[in-house]
Amino acid sequence: MKRSLFYLLILILVFTMVPLSGYADDTGNPGDHAFDNRVIKQIDIDRIYEHVSYLSETIGPRVAGTDAELETVDYLVEEFESYGYEDVEIQPFDTLGFTSYNVIATKEPNNRNQDSGQKLIVGAHHDSVPGSPGANDNASGTGALLELARVMANAPVDTEIQFIAFGAEERGLVGSRYYAENMSEDEVESTVGMFQLDMIGSADAGDLTMFTVDGNQNTVTDLAASAGARVSHNDIPPFSMLGRSDHVPFYERGIPAALFIHTPLEPWYHSPEDTIEKISTEKLEDVTKIVGAAVYHAARPSTPALERSEIAPEPVDYYYEDPEL
Repeated sequence: MKRSLFYLLILILVFTMVPLSGYADDTGNPGDHAFDNRVIKQIDIDRIYEHVSYLSETIGPRVAGTDAELETVDYLVEEFESYGYEDVEIQPFDTLGFTSYNVIATKEPNNRNQDSGQKLIVGAHHDSVPGSPGANDNASGTGALLELARVMANAPVDTEIQFIAFGAEERGLVGSRYYAENMSEDEVESTVGMFQLDMIGSADAGDLTMFTVDGNQNTVTDLAASAGARVSHNDIPPFSMLGRSDHVPFYERGIPAALFIHTPLEPWYHSPEDTIEKISTEKLEDVTKIVGAAVYHAARPSTPALERSEIAPEPVDYYYEDPEL
């Protein structure tokens, strides 16, 4: 009788310590990566779609150096400030005989005594080519950038996050190059990841791919692959090799960087037909969740999944895929 009671008590103890479903997240607490919910449950696809609509339909073609770019900059500043960001920076730069602008909102660590000393960048270019509303290229990435800035505004972090809308990408990555080249060596050293959102919403494009300049995995692709396994209903995105977007200048400064884009590209690329009607809200939401979960995993208190990490993202298998544009 006593032996049976002893075994019964052991079984009760085991079952109260081990969750019946899901698995322990990387903090050792029960739950299916509950920390992701701090971000992804707040992502509002309607807000992203409204940004895409305003940028592509209300403003229209947003060519660098035009009045439409100034209207875009005003919109970005107003949105960032409405989320509670103070001292939103408008960074002007001169190129090819005109002035264009980067717009920068900075999320500081909540507690300076717990500052990791690290920095993450989430970027998207806000300009489009002449004659194109640029709904996918790149109101889609800009809309996601704004929504992630909103969601992260009050999130607890111990790592600085900069949300940067770059100008004049279509004129040769001018805005991102200006920003990257003016980073101090200390800023370069502390910046441990750059996520570039470009063309993430076309219903007529292919699947999500993570592009690095050298075709190698890095911190950013590792974080995003792990996030994709946790929060996406689609396959874990592959990685591939491609420049041609604002991740390039950061790679050239030695910063891990990756471009998030759907390939093959849609037939409407750089055309007047790049309109809001061809945007997939499912794709917009999926990429925003993946990047949001990856960034928050790296930035949340006590567990930066980066160089000085206490806990790294769960490793997942993801593969190289030849670029198909």
